[in-house]
Amino acid sequence: LSVVGIDYEERYIVKAKAVAAKAGLSERLKLHCASVYDRALPEMAGKDFDCAYFSGSFSLLPDPPEALRAVAALLKPGGVIYITQTFQRRAPPGLSVIKPLMKYCTTIDFGQLVFEREAVAFVEQAGMELAENVVVPRSVDNSLQVARLLVVRPKKRSLFGR
Repeated sequence: LSVVGIDYEERYIVKAKAVAAKAGLSERLKLHCASVYDRALPEMAGKDFDCAYFSGSFSLLPDPPEALRAVAALLKPGGVIYITQTFQRRAPPGLSVIKPLMKYCTTIDFGQLVFEREAVAFVEQAGMELAENVVVPRSVDNSLQVARLLVVRPKKRSLFGR
């Protein structure tokens, strides 16, 4: 089993390489500092993955539907994309302004508020479908937000191309 990791922040790649080396997994783990939108990604990472995973990064993406399409191009037929993310159900006043500004007060970019309904729309805009959309057990699930696991796959085409 080999795994490819991609992140646009060099410090995450450096840390991941150190962790992989310490665990003796350097030969099995290929790490690249790149954007999911990088046109050279298929040549860099490969194009035969069973699955891809966005871990809490969906709220950071400037164009989520395009990111889904880019990653789908790396999948084998029948491959899926997993997304775990805390999505808003509703937002307290001002949070949509405050959250993106928090990166200037901390070392963490929390991205934009992404509502549950927007995530589903992003999947549809990407020309894909939800195979699964479930609450992550023992995680955030209240009136304001919910942690969800989305399993996304390219839409199956009929014999007539529809």
